[in-house]
Amino acid sequence: MSFWNRATRSPAFVGGAVLFGLILTAAILAPILAPYSPSAQNLTGGLLPPSPEHWLGTDQLGRDVLSRLLFAARTDLRIAILASLAPFVIGVAVGLVSGYFGGAVDWTASRITDTVIAFPFYVIVIAIVFAVGAGESGIILAFALVGWVGYARVLRAMTASLREAGWVQAARGGGLSHARVLLRHLLPNLLPQAVVLLATEIVLIMVAIVTLGYLGLGIQPPTPDWGTMIADAQQFVTTQWWLAAFPGLAVVVTGIALSLLGDGIGDALRVGSAPRAAAGRGRSAAKWESRSAASPHSKRQIATPTSRVRVGSGVAAGEVRVRGLQVAAGAARGAGAGAGGGGADRAGARAGGGRAGSLLVDGLSFSVAPGEALGIVGESGSGKSLTLRALLGMLPAGTRASGGEVAVGGTVGMVFQDPLTALDPLTRVGAQLREAVEAGGASGSQARARARVRELLQQVELPDPDRIARSYPHQLSGGQRQRVVIAMALAGDPAVLLCDEPTTALDVTVQRQVLGLLDEVRRERGLTLVFVSHDLAVVASMCDRVLVMRAGAEVESGPTARVIREPRDAYTVSLLEAVPRLPDPAPALLDSDPALPDSDPAAPDPGPAAADPEPAPALLEARGVEVRYGELAAVAGVSFSVSRGGALGIVGESGSGKTSLARALVGQVAAERGEIRLDEAPLPRRRSRTEARAVQLVPQDPYSSLDPRMTVAQTLGELLRVHRIVPRARTAARIAELLGLVRLDPALARAYPHELSGGQRQRVALARALAVEPRVIVADEPTSALDVSVQASVIELLRALRSEPGVALVVVSHDLAVVHELCDAVLVMRDGRAVETGGPEFFSAPRTRYGRDLLGSVLRLPEIA
Repeated sequence: MSFWNRATRSPAFVGGAVLFGLILTAAILAPILAPYSPSAQNLTGGLLPPSPEHWLGTDQLGRDVLSRLLFAARTDLRIAILASLAPFVIGVAVGLVSGYFGGAVDWTASRITDTVIAFPFYVIVIAIVFAVGAGESGIILAFALVGWVGYARVLRAMTASLREAGWVQAARGGGLSHARVLLRHLLPNLLPQAVVLLATEIVLIMVAIVTLGYLGLGIQPPTPDWGTMIADAQQFVTTQWWLAAFPGLAVVVTGIALSLLGDGIGDALRVGSAPRAAAGRGRSAAKWESRSAASPHSKRQIATPTSRVRVGSGVAAGEVRVRGLQVAAGAARGAGAGAGGGGADRAGARAGGGRAGSLLVDGLSFSVAPGEALGIVGESGSGKSLTLRALLGMLPAGTRASGGEVAVGGTVGMVFQDPLTALDPLTRVGAQLREAVEAGGASGSQARARARVRELLQQVELPDPDRIARSYPHQLSGGQRQRVVIAMALAGDPAVLLCDEPTTALDVTVQRQVLGLLDEVRRERGLTLVFVSHDLAVVASMCDRVLVMRAGAEVESGPTARVIREPRDAYTVSLLEAVPRLPDPAPALLDSDPALPDSDPAAPDPGPAAADPEPAPALLEARGVEVRYGELAAVAGVSFSVSRGGALGIVGESGSGKTSLARALVGQVAAERGEIRLDEAPLPRRRSRTEARAVQLVPQDPYSSLDPRMTVAQTLGELLRVHRIVPRARTAARIAELLGLVRLDPALARAYPHELSGGQRQRVALARALAVEPRVIVADEPTSALDVSVQASVIELLRALRSEPGVALVVVSHDLAVVHELCDAVLVMRDGRAVETGGPEFFSAPRTRYGRDLLGSVLRLPEIA
């Protein structure tokens, strides 16, 4: 959607543009519209009230108020706009540079800003105007000297927060200069907020001009100005009200117009805001079941007033019944992207060519008995998450129910995929749980509510519940946050628990713990469970029955064991065949062997020597690499090597240092000790453009690593042009080749990141890494949150890269099956250290207890009969 399409859909922009357009037109046409000269005096006709001859009356010198008001608009608007330009440019530049570079640059800029802010705004403006002289030039100079600090402070904070964003790091990793990152990437993304500030600043400058005019330091007579008009009317304010009222009203109306216009332009400049909105909806949805706790049975008509949906009949407590559910794209009001999860992927996949009103869920029917567990599986975009949203009664913006019936017996709780976005980052965990308890209908004192919060945290097996309750979400691990979200869903004593990919981003050991907790809670409380996941092994371990979806419709359903072992539909077979599998474990893996050591420091380097008696020279080598964040050693003395065409897998639990090591390899963080070598030459802390190109990162979250304001073609084309990889005339053709290499339709080159599915974004991130022709690709969780079919295609692509361009791979993953499929050597990390290294034999016979525990936590899918 273009800027103008977004702008015309913004009520703030339309209202502000119309109102400000009228004001600006009146100011420009003042010589034509004004019935009199603004300076023409008539001493015998002074202080006349509004009349047909003088619509707004006359002042004490007999001058026509309407004429002076129109000409004053020309003066004040011109000066306000001119006076706002220099502060805007200076403030944006200072904010960008100080926030981006930090360190001494930031300290110096912040001290200057603090010094200016220390003086009261109007006092320093009046002092400067008094010093340089009243009038237009003095006003413009005064605001140029002091007006920039507001921009600098806000944009400095925003830039500092974006400095570590994935797409900024990706731009730097692609060898782009600091100036290009600032001007081409950061500035466009900060411009919406800057424009809003600019509109506000113009209003403040206008008020300051009026104030200076009132004090006699502004525009000098006889030039008309709203401030001097108000000042001249002061002595007549109780008798001739129109003299001060009309210029004062002009200031207010102009301020409202500019504020609306600034907000509207800011909205129109924002691209791809749907994910943020979805995250916000997630926070409210997490508490929905508590607000609905008063109703013992939920029979929801899930449609808009114009849809054809029958209200469900009576259902037993804990029963779920869905009949002919239809969910269509295109809401009755508003327009936006789909929901998070599968809904977002489907909406994004259709963004390039789908038509409004297309069915996202098409005639789906199923039922779940009280206490039963149903698993819903399928590819991204199959409608899994939208089905859960329909059960929850909260279809996302941009979708509507167009038919069918949903009936749920009892209250409903939901556990979302990403606990970090499902929790308020600015509120302590205990306060959020207490809100859920109170919203769920629990009455009593604050002490009773706190006791209930503690009880919930104990039920989800969180250690030290008092400390957890005092913590903010970012102070907890991923597994702890997910348990908090489960506790929040249980706060209203739901009869039905919905789980949308609750373990996607968790490592295998934490995943096993969370799944065990959900299963235990379900059996103890007798909850009905509806579990959505792309991981068939997880569904097989949790659910009594499974429903396979594709393109919004049911493909196959039945008892889990039968569907897994004897699938009847070819699509189900393809899903099962796409699941990567580990080899059968050796007896040492099954038995608790106390003889296994905690670590294996004597293990060989997981490089070419681990699998080849005559290894090729190492292409990438790490020697005793140590990465520290303050006092914390995230990586402590890790060594490895990988040759051209080789692939090394780095595995371990969350917090083991895998991602920190990956960031050190690509130069995003500096190693405190040790060295990283490429072709036996050490890589410096500050890498040149050529060195940055040589080692490229495919980040874990492809959405955050892609600039939201750049299309796929712009993202890839920028790298091709900056590095002069192909002649400019061949840029479009090379972009099409890169997209074809990662199995994407070249037509997607015109799409923005928010218009792509998760699998498409992941492959675009891989195409970006390939665009600069790297020698080493470091893939951080390259298949995280992808469904099995897309995961299989990404694995196939990465495997092909080893033979076609001959690059080396370093794969960081918590999915051991993916590492087994891709890699010929493994490095196992724990608490920042390498505890085990080895080749393919690791997956059947690990040499350490920790390696055995990791492999033992992997959920395995039964073989197809």
